[in-house]
Amino acid sequence: MPRTVFDPTVPPQEPVAQDDRTRPPLSFSYAPRPRSLDGLRLGLIENTKFNSDVLLLKIAQRLHGRYGTTMVHLDRKKSSGHSVSDESLAYFRHHADLVLAGVGD
Repeated sequence: MPRTVFDPTVPPQEPVAQDDRTRPPLSFSYAPRPRSLDGLRLGLIENTKFNSDVLLLKIAQRLHGRYGTTMVHLDRKKSSGHSVSDESLAYFRHHADLVLAGVGD
């Protein structure tokens, strides 16, 4: 099923007409899913909205209890509109097997 994904970090582009085949469509692929959650290293991203940290920490606690996951990093964004810092992204790439992002309210 085709999906339209909007990237908020780049300027908008003009729509491509159905008959305009000069520009290839943008594509992406999903990250591979782990076969099991057993023992995975977990990263969390919270967006500073009310209760987002509470929700994520409760999920981390339950994942630890059920699967033995270990929380390796909690990134607290400056606001819900900010992106994850480059430092946190680098840390997640090297030290986390799974990253969850959560919102509150």
